Amino acid sequence: MNGVPDGDDADTLRAPLDADVRALLDRWAEEPAMFAGTTPGTTDGVAAARARFAAQMIDAAGLPPRAPELGEAGGVPVRVHRPSAPATDAVVVFVHGGGWVLGDGDAYDTVAARLADDLGAVVTAVDYRPAPEHPFPGPLEDTLAAVRALTADGARYALVGDSAGANLAAVTALTLRDEGRPPAASLLVYPPPDFEGRYPSVAENAEGHWLTAADVKACSKHYLAGHDPRGDVRLSPLRAPSLAGFPPTIVATAGYDPLRDAGHAFADALVAAEVDARRREHPALVHGFYAFTAAVPAADAAVSALHAELAELIAR
Repeated sequence: MNGVPDGDDADTLRAPLDADVRALLDRWAEEPAMFAGTTPGTTDGVAAARARFAAQMIDAAGLPPRAPELGEAGGVPVRVHRPSAPATDAVVVFVHGGGWVLGDGDAYDTVAARLADDLGAVVTAVDYRPAPEHPFPGPLEDTLAAVRALTADGARYALVGDSAGANLAAVTALTLRDEGRPPAASLLVYPPPDFEGRYPSVAENAEGHWLTAADVKACSKHYLAGHDPRGDVRLSPLRAPSLAGFPPTIVATAGYDPLRDAGHAFADALVAAEVDARRREHPALVHGFYAFTAAVPAADAAVSALHAELAELIAR
């Protein structure tokens, strides 16, 4: 997840950090780091880290407007979010972030409900089994099982994921492309598409902007649990032999994010493969902005724009 850049992103002029983001981070300044107290390969400290993560998500996103319907798809727990004003019959599947470890349906209910309302679509959020209790490939297997079940009737569908969820969504899109039923569109928000090399943004944004370089390393170790990622496209979709046939995709990045340059590399690789891929940069924002909509007006505006563009892709 440290990846090798193909472009020149390290030389990009730096925008000032958004003032509302700074205020939010200052509010959390006395809290432990995201993966503080955890030890890869064990569950030590994980429950406390999950509780902190969930509290911060609710603080930044606000409470959900309504409770989801609980169900299952392919034997995997899912949460169904119905829109306040239906506008499309397309199936939309949301895969949450949290470094494959910290996130869950409760923490992301507000995010998924916002997606449903903005698209006018029923959004099914996959509550995959997390690491370290269920390391790779457990979260991916759950995501694939749920998406296959939800789209078994040939329904038109879109995949949306943030952070670790964007990794799972991208690998799922590649897998289902190979099975002859790719999604109609995808939205990948600050994805980690590559476990193998090095990117300047990891060092550039190593500290001070919520997700740290140490967090990136910790969540990768929790997820891998000793698995060698080299050559495994189930971990690094950027390294797939071909990205041709990947669905029309929006790749959203944040300027103050260790994962920024990896996201740019993935978007550029999709374009090179003649995929309709749009690289949407948010230079003043941080990793996590997709959920910071109640606390950061610029994040709220960015999410609205991303969802509007996704709605256009789905409607094609």
